Amino acid sequence: MTAPSDPTAARADRFVRDLAALKIPDPATARNTLWLRAGAALLLVGLVLGVLTFPLTHATEDPLAQRDALAIGLTGVVCAVVGGAVYLRYSLTGFLRFWLARQSYDLSTLGERIADDGPGEVPVERIAVDGAEVAPRP
Repeated sequence: MTAPSDPTAARADRFVRDLAALKIPDPATARNTLWLRAGAALLLVGLVLGVLTFPLTHATEDPLAQRDALAIGLTGVVCAVVGGAVYLRYSLTGFLRFWLARQSYDLSTLGERIADDGPGEVPVERIAVDGAEVAPRP
């Protein structure tokens, strides 16, 4: 296989290799998908409970039946809020995981570019982390 002549393709290939080296777990794992679906289902169940109990509270004059329907409706609201929070948490996790990996890669590339520029007009002290130069100290 020949090396790509396009610099953006080479950069993309390097990013894929660096991402694999970081050993970031794939966001499509079964547990994350399960929690994402459970959150969405709980959100929908809560909305359905809330909508269905509204007519029940207004369809009767009996205060005991109204209170029962209000308790079920309140349970639906709680389910909707908890389900929405779980769904939001697990949907953002996948996005933020790769955003953090991208930030790490960009900072690594910036550090390499600064290190490769050579001496400038102002001497710059380098910071070494675990034996590797990562960025200049201001």
